[in-house]
This record gives sequence, structure tokens and C-alpha cells, in this order.
Amino acid sequence: MAQRNAFKTNSSFFRMLAVGAVGAKAVQAALNSRGHDVVELERGSLSTRIWRDVKRKRVRIPDLCCTRCGIRVESRAKTRPDLTMSHSPRDAERAWDYGMLDTDWIAFPILAADEKVWSEGLLAEPHALWRERTLTSWSLLGIVNFFRVGEFRSFAPKQQKPKGVTEGSEIQVSWKARFAKAAGEVTSVRNGRLDYKLASKAKESYLRLGSDEQPFLKDGDEFAENEVVAGQVRPLTDALLRCTGGCGEPEVERMLRSRERTVRFTGCKLARLRGYGGLATVVRELANDSEEDPYVQMEARGYLCDVAADSADDQFRTTLLTHPDDQMRLEAAVALAETKTPSSFDLLLLVLEDTNQPLFLRSACAWAIGCHGTKRAAECLIRAFGDVAPEIREEALSAIAALGTVGVDPLIKGLSDAPDVAAGSAEALRRLRGVAVENIAALAESSGGAWPTWTLAHLPKEAVVPHIAALQSKRPDVHFAVTVLWTFLESWIAENWTPRATP
Repeated sequence: MAQRNAFKTNSSFFRMLAVGAVGAKAVQAALNSRGHDVVELERGSLSTRIWRDVKRKRVRIPDLCCTRCGIRVESRAKTRPDLTMSHSPRDAERAWDYGMLDTDWIAFPILAADEKVWSEGLLAEPHALWRERTLTSWSLLGIVNFFRVGEFRSFAPKQQKPKGVTEGSEIQVSWKARFAKAAGEVTSVRNGRLDYKLASKAKESYLRLGSDEQPFLKDGDEFAENEVVAGQVRPLTDALLRCTGGCGEPEVERMLRSRERTVRFTGCKLARLRGYGGLATVVRELANDSEEDPYVQMEARGYLCDVAADSADDQFRTTLLTHPDDQMRLEAAVALAETKTPSSFDLLLLVLEDTNQPLFLRSACAWAIGCHGTKRAAECLIRAFGDVAPEIREEALSAIAALGTVGVDPLIKGLSDAPDVAAGSAEALRRLRGVAVENIAALAESSGGAWPTWTLAHLPKEAVVPHIAALQSKRPDVHFAVTVLWTFLESWIAENWTPRATP
């Protein structure tokens, strides 16, 4: 896998994506509970997808957007309570507020990580092997604080020292904020001092506020864990966070005609999600404008396929197959993942099955086909298990495992296919939940095949036991194989077992 820019390691990059995705989902849940319908605005904000070989350039726009009121929200997840943001004083597109309006919101979810790490090093001349696995369970600590971008811009932030070389070349800017350590109540606010009592303690405590800080609560107000109770930038109240609606077709049209690039992008996204067919003319103008930002064009073309019934061949084929910039070819595949039309699917499948196309693009198309979420998608991905390229097989496996139960029937059928297809089908079934054990048990009984038997042993034991007992007399060979596999899977060596010490 190609290394990320600015010397960011793959493990560091993935952890950053995980924090961002978990935080964005927490923000989404917090707003949806207040009447919003929050969707992903910047593609990838709610996922941890790392693209191989070709680094996908993320658009500098807010992460999330409400389809009902149009509010845009940037999520800045943290593992400790503070109001800090990455910023580049040299690159305008890496500024903390690039692409955002004063009316946009910034959210700060605070996350805790419970980690279990396993690692092992081995030297077997001339090979050295290091293996490491980290299982991290993320949880939201307290409430999510929301702020208007304009409030941040009204205070000059403090610049902190630059990040380390593994974290990029940006600096951190920060604003003063006092986070509540636990739930409690304000007892008094006077003379630059905020007195409070935590629910878990009988004794009162206080905060001495600086000359540039102000309290955001008054006497008798209750607060939650990690709520910003004082500081420079005032958080939005619960009343202001309620969805007001009002994002109809006229409002979206105004977005499409905005002079701000990120607002036009938002307009295209909302027009597609809301199915506003009356905006086809203005969206088509954006799609066909050679001077328009390419990401806005891409979003506009997605609308034309989804809402205006244009063919994906007309809107995406040239970009997907022949664009000189690999990043734009990858972006076209990502856009087609969201454009769930028959012509979009056919175009993705064309690339997936064309061995002359680069691996990064074929892999992206396998992932995008999985996003369509249909039985046909599952059938196409199962066929890809027989591809000669291991990258395509692995991508197809991940994609079909994410499909869920819609892929179960084709996968069970795949257990009786060619060896590579059967192996991929077995592993995908192992990763799925809610698989019908009786169907696989019947297949193992009728065929006695290796992969149906292997799959049966890897399904939840409590569900398999009633069926395996019947196999003892009908198919003693299958019964023996399953019990041997169970003996291994329940042993202490199975947890960290790998098939060979070194590659």
C-alpha cells in the first residue's frame, strides 16, 4: 500500500479515520434526535475506507448536512476535551475554516478508547516479521458541543506548536474552553467566578475565569459531562439545535446558484437526495461547465443519473475510463457507488471484469458494486472470487461481507462452485450474522464438500449443534471434520494463529 503524504503511517491514518467516523456518527445521532435528517456531505466522513495505491483527495467541505433544514456540520472528534483544530498558515485549502460559512456548525464529540493490543515479532533468516492487531472499542463521553463557525472567527485562536512528522505538517489552533468533568449544577456565577457542584460530590468547586472568558450558564443551570460551561466561544443551546426545516426546492436552487463552491456542491447533493426534478436545468449547467470545480461537476452528474434519468455512460464513462488523473477516476467510482441506477451498476461491472484496467480502479468498482446492496451485486462479487488478482478477491470479500443477508443465498450456492469461489463464499458466510444454519448443514450432508463443512464449523456452535448430531449417523465424515475444527477453534492457539511463521 502506498504511503500517505506528510509521512503519516497507515496505522496512524486509519486511527485518525476511525476517530473521525465514530465522532461523525455520534454527531449524526445527536442531531437526528433533535429532528434533523443528517447525511454524509463529504464522502467518506462516516467510514474508515483507505484506498490503495491512489490516495483519494478529500473535498474540503463540512462533513455532514441535514436534508430537512440544510444546515452543514463539521465534526471534529477528540480523544480529550479541548477546542483545537488543525490549520495550515501556508496552504489556504488546509485552513481550519476553509469552505465553511459563518452559519455552518462545528461539533466536538469527545471519545474514549478501550484498546486491546496483540503483537509478535519473529526473525527467521532472511525474513523478519512483525505482526500487530489492535481492537479498539470507542465510546462517546458526555454530550456533543456544537458551535457556529462565525463564533470561532470572532476570536483570534492561539497557535500551538506544529504536529509531529507522523501526523502531518499542520499546526494546531485553539480557543479557551472549560469542559465539565462530570454532570452537575451551577450554584453561582459572579465576579469572574463560576461555582458548581458535581452530582457525584457533595463539596462545591469553582472555576476562576480569565478576562477573555465568559460563563455560558447561570445560577441553577444543570450541565452534562464534557459540556462547555465557560470559555471564549459560546456553544449552541438545545433550542437552537432543533431542526427548523425549510430546505425546499427554492432554497436548494439558491445553493446551486451560489458563488461559493462548497455551497454549490451541497446544493447538488441535496437536490439528488430530495429528488428535486425541477432543478435539472441548473444542475446540468453545472455539470457541463468546463470551468466548474470537478467535484461539483461529479455531484451534479450523480444527480442527472439519479433524478433526471441520464445514462451513467453519458455522465461518467469518459471520466471513469480515460481521465488522465487517477484521483478523478477513483472519484467517479465513488460517485457511482451512490448513484444506484442500472446503468451505473453496468458501468462499474464493466470495469471490474476488465483485466486491462488498473487494479486500484477495479478494486474501487468492486467496493462500489457492493454499495448498491442488491442480490445481483452479491452474485457479481462472488464471481470476482475467481479473479486472478488477489487484490480483487480481497475487495470482493470485504464488499460482500458488508452486504449483509442479501448475499446469503448466492454465497451458499457459491460453496459448490470452483475452489477459489467456494473459499471466498465460505469466508464471507463466516463473517455474516444470521446465516440459516439448516441450509448449510443440508449442503454439507448432501455433498460432504470441504467448504460447506468448514463453513458449518465456523457458524455459532449453539445453532449448529442440533444439526451436527443428526450428521453423526448420516455423514460420520462430516461430523468428524466439524468436531476436529471445533477442537481447534476453541483452543488457546486459535486466537492468534496464522498459517505460517513468515511469508
